[in-house]
Amino acid sequence: MQERTFDVGKFIDDQRIGPTQLIVLVLCALVMICDGYDVFVIGFVLQPIAADFKVSAAAITPVFVIQNLGLALGTVFIGPFADRFGRRWIMVGSAASFGLLTLAVTRASSVNELIALRFVAGLFFGSLIPNAIAITTEFAPARFRATLVTWMFIGYVAGAGSGGAVAVYFVKNYGWQSAFWVGGLAPIVAAAMLFLFLPESIRYRVLKDGRDRRIPDVLRRMDASLKLTGDERFVLNEPRASGSPVPALFQDGRMLATVLLWLGFFMNLMVISIFGAFLPTFLNNFGELSREHAAAIASFYSLSGIAALLFYGRLIDVFGPARILMLTYLAATIAICALGVIDLKSFWIYVVVFIIGATVIAAQVGLNALAAMIYPTRMRATGVGWAFGAGRLGGMIGPIFGGMALAGKWGALPTFTGIALPMLIACLAMFLIGSSFSRAGAKSDDEVSVLKAGKSPAT
Repeated sequence: MQERTFDVGKFIDDQRIGPTQLIVLVLCALVMICDGYDVFVIGFVLQPIAADFKVSAAAITPVFVIQNLGLALGTVFIGPFADRFGRRWIMVGSAASFGLLTLAVTRASSVNELIALRFVAGLFFGSLIPNAIAITTEFAPARFRATLVTWMFIGYVAGAGSGGAVAVYFVKNYGWQSAFWVGGLAPIVAAAMLFLFLPESIRYRVLKDGRDRRIPDVLRRMDASLKLTGDERFVLNEPRASGSPVPALFQDGRMLATVLLWLGFFMNLMVISIFGAFLPTFLNNFGELSREHAAAIASFYSLSGIAALLFYGRLIDVFGPARILMLTYLAATIAICALGVIDLKSFWIYVVVFIIGATVIAAQVGLNALAAMIYPTRMRATGVGWAFGAGRLGGMIGPIFGGMALAGKWGALPTFTGIALPMLIACLAMFLIGSSFSRAGAKSDDEVSVLKAGKSPAT
């Protein structure tokens, strides 16, 4: 019997968004809701925990830094395991593990126990984002990849934004431990759903074994009319990467793109962490807004990010990530600077904060999509994970800048100009990524198209 090859990448790219892609999207979005909630919930229960432990709130604040350190290490070190052993099992194991560790927080009786548990939990839920991005990307047709990644990430923003309301309700009625019961049980349920319904990445299976008998079943789920004879060898027409995926991030002309991508992640998550921690305080100090008014505007910031994500991915798919991200960062730079000169009590605060939320949050998700497009399947989880690791460092430095601005009693203009500077640097990084691929045009038309038409070099 003569063997024939079947290009799985071309098959996926020719598909419409169907039930298989939607199942992957919904399951990954569910995990992102859990992840977003758990990352930020500690901020909403800080005071009750401090009162229960009979310590000051300041004594518990190191948990934020240690938790972010765990997140950074999780994204950096668990990503390569996903590229070696598969996305599905890493996601199931990580979701279940961080759920159990979050439940263990309800039994903590000291600050040291709390810090240790949040650090170890961070290792596991830090690994979920790069794997969710990778598996969503690997089932998506090239023309819809950024769209599906941004829609999936709405779950993370929604989880982070809803954490306050959920935590306040449960803490008020059932104590601070109840916020962690929610945060622990939800990912365990999500892990069970992943185990039951999430297929392993089809691209990963093909690269591991082009004759894997499970591949035809997944393909038929995507297209019931597909006719296969049984003598096919399934292949992917994408760049090969040998050896460890970490050194491969800097090989075959990827070094500049990798460094610039890390720079973008670092700057973007730095700004997100500053606004997440200090936006209400800045508005209260600089505009003399009431705490309630400042908190409402901060919520508006998160909602505008969700609204932007509904269509932002489509813009990336049509016009290319580097171009859209460059313009997004330019708009974010101008809007953040505007906070330093407008009357913060005027109607314009809503316009400016809407633009900031829409650009800063959407740009981070756009970076996620760009990272997934730049790296081929063999190193995708590693590439996205290490980029997030660089970003987590920015997330740890951001609050330090905010604290310096408050301690130094900086004015509104120098504070917001300082926050805008990372957005300008990220804008330049996106310009250089686009320029470097265009000059390299040499490497492959597909790689140039990543920056210009939203297609992946791994297609």
